[in-house]
Parts: sequence; C-alpha cells; structure tokens
Amino acid sequence: MCIPVYGAHERFVACLSSVLAHTPAEVPVLIADDASPDARSAEFVEGLAEAGASEHTVWYLRREENVGFPANVNGAFAMAAPADVVVLNSDCVVAEGWLDGLRDAAHSDSRIATATALTNHGSVVSIPGPGPSAGLPQQWTLDAAAAAVREASLRIRPRLPTAVGHCMWVRRSALELVGGFDLAFTPGYGEEVDFAQRCLHAGLAHVVADEVLVLHHGGGSFSSDGRRNPVQETHERILAARYPYYHDAVHELEDDFTGPLARAVGAARRALCGTSVMIDARILSGPMTGTQLQVLEVIGALARTQRLRLRVIVPEELSGYAAGALRAMPDVRMIPARQAALGHVERADLVHRPYQVRSEEDLAFLAPLGERLVVTNQDLIAFHNPSYFRSSSRWQAYCRLTREALAIADHVVFISEHARADALAQDLLEPSRASVVLNGVDHSLMALDGAVGPRGAESPRGVESPRGVESPRGVEMPRGAQALPDAAEVILCLGTDFRHKNRLFALRLADELRERHGWEGRLVFAGPHVTEGSSSAQEAGFLALRPGLAGAVLDLAAVSEAEKAWLYERAGVVLYPTVYEGFGLVPFEAADHGTPCLWAPATALAEVLPDDVGGLQPWDVAASAEAALRLLRDDAARAAQLAAIHDAAQTLTWDAAAARLLEIYSATCDAPAAPGGGAARRFGVMQPQMSSDAVRLVGPDGALPPDVERPLLALASHRAVGTPVFGALRLGYRMGYVWSRRLRGRPAEPVSPRREEPRS
Repeated sequence: MCIPVYGAHERFVACLSSVLAHTPAEVPVLIADDASPDARSAEFVEGLAEAGASEHTVWYLRREENVGFPANVNGAFAMAAPADVVVLNSDCVVAEGWLDGLRDAAHSDSRIATATALTNHGSVVSIPGPGPSAGLPQQWTLDAAAAAVREASLRIRPRLPTAVGHCMWVRRSALELVGGFDLAFTPGYGEEVDFAQRCLHAGLAHVVADEVLVLHHGGGSFSSDGRRNPVQETHERILAARYPYYHDAVHELEDDFTGPLARAVGAARRALCGTSVMIDARILSGPMTGTQLQVLEVIGALARTQRLRLRVIVPEELSGYAAGALRAMPDVRMIPARQAALGHVERADLVHRPYQVRSEEDLAFLAPLGERLVVTNQDLIAFHNPSYFRSSSRWQAYCRLTREALAIADHVVFISEHARADALAQDLLEPSRASVVLNGVDHSLMALDGAVGPRGAESPRGVESPRGVESPRGVEMPRGAQALPDAAEVILCLGTDFRHKNRLFALRLADELRERHGWEGRLVFAGPHVTEGSSSAQEAGFLALRPGLAGAVLDLAAVSEAEKAWLYERAGVVLYPTVYEGFGLVPFEAADHGTPCLWAPATALAEVLPDDVGGLQPWDVAASAEAALRLLRDDAARAAQLAAIHDAAQTLTWDAAAARLLEIYSATCDAPAAPGGGAARRFGVMQPQMSSDAVRLVGPDGALPPDVERPLLALASHRAVGTPVFGALRLGYRMGYVWSRRLRGRPAEPVSPRREEPRS
C-alpha cells in the first residue's frame, strides 16, 4: 500500500499510525514523499524504525524535487509490481477491517479495476451526506463508526463512473491494461478520473467497498491550509474535453436516490445517524375518525421505540386533539404540509402514508419527500364496489389510482391478511412488496376529544354494564338519545350506512326479535350517512312495511368519540353485521366498555377474533336473533364472550405494530426500489405543480384524444390566435357553471379545480 505525502505532517502521523495498527503485517507500506517541505515526516518514520515500533515492512521514498501526485504515485505503482496497490491519502485515517473490505470488493469480479472506500469527505461516496462533511457525527469514534458501517453494509459493491482518490484499491491487471496516471494532470486533481475512464473504455469497472469507512480530513495532501487547489478547474476542463459524458454521469448519480450507490450509502448513513422517517398525517383535521386515530397511534408507537428520526407532515388546519397528542411526543417534529409541498424539507430515508392514497396529487406530493415510499392500504372495499361512486368513470379512476399507488410504492402495508390476499389476487403488487401489520387495540389516545380511554390489559368487566341514561364520567349523551326509555334494552349498530355495513340485516334481526321473541327494546344506529352506496333507501322501504318496528329504531347519524363512548356504555349488546372489514375494531371497543358484540366470522374479523363467539350466522336471521338474546340476558354468555375478546386483544398492541413497521422500514430501505418507483419519483420531482385536471386530460387514459393534443398545443403556442380562443372557452365555462348552480337552486361560488374523492 502507498501513502503519498506532501505537507500536513500531523495528518500524516495519524494516517500512518492507523495503517500500522489496522493493516496485516505482511502487507508492505510505501511512503512516497514528494519532496515535502516538512522534514518532520521523515524523522517520524525513522523514529518508528529505530524503536522497532512496528512489525510492518515500511519503505520511505523521498524525491529530491516535487514531481506532483501523478508521477509520485506512478513510481509507487512501478515499485509494487506485480502486486495490486492501495493508494491512501495522507489525510485519511483507517479502522479495523479496512484492507480486507477493499480486497473483497476489488476482487469480487474479474472486470473490476478499482475499489473505493466510503468516507465522510469523498464526493458521491460521502456519508452521512449528502456531500462531503468535516467529520463523523459527534457521538461516533472512527472505530465504532467503521464497525457500525461494516455491520450494516449490504455488500452490493455498487458501480461508480470513476475511482475516488482518497482511498482506492487499484488492481494490477488494470495498470497492465491501460497504464498509470497521465502526467498531464500534474501536480494533481483529476488523474484518477482520467485513469478510471480509460479503464471503462477498456471494458473494466469501478466499485465501492460499501463495508469500509475511512475518515478523510480533505485538502491535506496538497496544501497546508486545506484550500482548494487552483489547478482543479483547469483539469476539470481537460476531463470535460476528453470525456464529454463524465460530468453528466456524475450529476445523474448524485441525483439518483433509488440506485445501488444510494442504497449502499443510505445503509451506512442509517447506521450512523439512524433512519429518518416522514409520516404523512395530513388527514389530522376535523372531528376524530377511525383512520385519524390509527394514524395518531402509529405515530405514537413509532415515537416510543426511540429508534427513528421521526417527522410528521400535518395539515394547515391541524385539529386540537391531534395537536395536543403530537406535542406530547417531544421527539416528533411537525412539518406544515405547505412547507413540504414547496420542497423546503430534507428528504427522508422513507416516507410512510399510513392510510390509503386518494388522488394523483397525493402521489406527486409524496414522491420527492423520501428515498422510499411505504403506503398503507386498509382494504379494497371501494375498489370492488361500483355503487360507491357517482359514475362508472369515477369508479374506474379510483381503481386506476389504487393500481398506480400500489405499483409505485416500494412497500405496501395491509392491516389484515385478508386485505393482503385480496390485493395479491387482483395482481396489484408482488407478494414481496406486501406485508401485514395488524392494528393495535390498546389505544392510548382515545381520551382525546372527550372519549373514554381503553382499559388496556385490565380484565374485562364481565356483565356489569350500566343501563341508566346518566352519562358516565368522560362521555357525552348524543343528541336524540333522550328518546331512549330508561329501562329499554338497547342494541347498538355502529358504522356508516354503506351497503357492506349491512344495516338492513340489523333491521331484519330487530324485527325477528320483536315478532318471534316479544322483544321491546330499541335498535340504535350511529354513523355517518353517505351519498353514494347508501343502504338508506332499502332501510326506509323495509321500515315502511313495519310501522311497529319503525318506532323502535333510532338513527343518530354521525357521533363524536365521546358520544360513541356513551352509547357503548348504554347498550346491552353491539350489533356489527358488516360483510367486509379491513380490520374490525368495533368488537374490541365494545368489550372495553364491558359490552358484548355480535359479528359474523368473515374477512378480517376471522383473523383477529375467535369465530365461535361472534354469534351472527351469515345471514340467518332466526339463529342470529337467538344469539342476540343470549348476549342480552345471559350473564354467563356475556362474560364468556368478553373474556374471549379480551384474550384476542392481548397480542394486538400498537407497540407490536410499531416493531413490525420498524422491520418493514429497514427491509424497504435496504431493498431495490419498486419497479415503478423511479418513474413515479421523477414525476413527483419534475412535475410537482401539475394539477389533477391536467393529469386527467393527457396520458394513456386521458380524456383528451391524442389526435387533438398537437393541434391544441399549436393553438396555445400561437398567442395571437390562442388568447381569444382560450379566453372564450374560460368565459363560457364560468357562465355555464354559474347558470347550472342557479338552476339547482345553489348560490354561485368561485370555480374550484378540486376533484371529489370517493370515501371508502
């Protein structure tokens, strides 16, 4: 190995000391002193020899006059023949295992000419990066940092367009094929690039030894004050003239955050700095919903691990409960969505959207924020059901969006195995990019918004559930609930009135109870009403034929978390006749309030809950009604079901979910980018201002016919003709918009380009 020396004595001493400490004794060390003005370097080496301080063979060659770096190293190449040569700048420091790592990388393929070590100061091979830095992160010593990088290394030996001269293994076969450094680059800078290009032209290659970290102080080899050498720009021009592609290749490599080099550097960076994760939490506005609760719990659980550098993108109108919860997490940094949209944030190792993508704008927004993208897809309910959309085109657009999002994501998280299997059956992604992370049911944030928090691992309260109408502490009676008689048995049916929620079955069951069993209780519906895919018409038709039942049904529509807690406490049993669920939280929530629940063993519910205690027989009204009566009136049956739900809940914790997410994050960062990820990221970076309407106009599925695109472009480019034509189009659109609203009895509002998205 060769250490070229010129000045910077203290750096040289540190360099040689580290080499002697961490290099096998059988490897000879050549110190090539290029007439350094500091005589102390020679004295230091002589002192080592006289003291017998090292078992190494150390050769010290001092030139009579300065010949420059290329000629100086060429001399070392000649002296070392027929061996390979490691060239190490005198302002570098090495650690344990450095030479073995370089050797393994350099000889991993017969075509390899050079292997370059990672460093803190080495252009494209710099960590923690991006770009060179003065040193390692403050908490690290070189020995510890090098060991951490070696442990985390992917050992993929990414290819480089050039060797990087701070520390490089040069194969003898490459020197024999193309020769040494070109003296045109005297006194230095650019010689290794020129050598590397000649190797490339001859069919050889250059790699990174991504398991090796070398400390590089920078500037010490050629100047005592670390300033940039004035001949560098001249040599850059020579390189540009000889190899016109070179600088473009380097720039492209610097901009590529999905390729092998980015993966290798990223693994080393994460080993030293931890993984930076950005969570898309823009949904945290307005009243609390199940999805918002899930997002908050995911953030809280990840923060508790203390293993991530966690940032959260929040909406401009962040809700009070979410703001309070996030402020209680001191290690979580909140980033306004507008700041992220403008690109005023450092790119994360990984960005995670823990709920479904709703628009093309979401993808364009997320793409430039992280080197990898993880998306949670709760279910495919809307994907399969055209009745949940205003038109066929909207449904098809939603399906295309789902396919695009799952194709682009580097990894997709599903909240049940059923949801994952459903997506795989539709060929939406490959199995290797799909994982299941079950939600937790031990919510720590439900006390927000006035709701009662969970009882966690406490034993269930058996059959002792309150029956009076007085609100328990921390809960709130919903409007309209005053109509419930004090002594009436209440069956509570929670959820929106989407058809798959099966509220019509709840009515049939209540009717069966009244007609066959003399039940005189009340059925209470609580949940938002939807505009598309609602079962309200069928419910109204059913009740119109049964006026007696209609008087026993109370529909409270949407309720707050606090009001929902009151209903749980008031109900004798919760009815959950859903046909399709991504997870199925309601039985756990009900049991937490001491209230049993009726459900059918279907979709995700069959994974997280025992089938034999759900009670509902799909969809046998008579058998299900008998099960409902047992849970309403049989204390032993109530207690047994609550105990079974409690047992099922023990493994469904948010901390377990966070631990699984950490595994997925790590594997996703280490893995190659998704097949469609690169194009998606370019779309996000290059066209962040492209509106959804523009996306819907052009492209393979765009509304604008391809044979009209070029004429419209020509018209738009010709201002004299295009300005009046497009002006007339805009005026006609605005007038038509205002007139259509007046016909529908609505006040005219400013035209907005925002598109409606289906709710799933």
